[in-house]
Amino acid sequence: MVYSPQQVKFEFLSYIKEFGTEPSGWRIGSAVNAETALFDDNGVDRERDIWLWKPLLSPAAAALVLRYMTEQLKIPLAETSARGPMLYLFKQNPGGVEAPAR
Repeated sequence: MVYSPQQVKFEFLSYIKEFGTEPSGWRIGSAVNAETALFDDNGVDRERDIWLWKPLLSPAAAALVLRYMTEQLKIPLAETSARGPMLYLFKQNPGGVEAPAR
């Protein structure tokens, strides 16, 4: 299933609001393979950190959301080897908020 830019914005903003931190405490990126980008490139811990990813229809759709999140909300970019149609968002969680059950 792929998501629209508006759906992804809503999901990401909901996550940020739910876990109660400033947007600058998160990182966002675009990738061909979000799982690799999250866990290998950025060292996100599957159990301890807070993370999610969503596939969009195209890299252009992902870039639209990425631009909004980085320019309007000032969420810093994450490490990404290649941009793609998947967006991911994470907050590394050193003993703070409990990560959601997956």
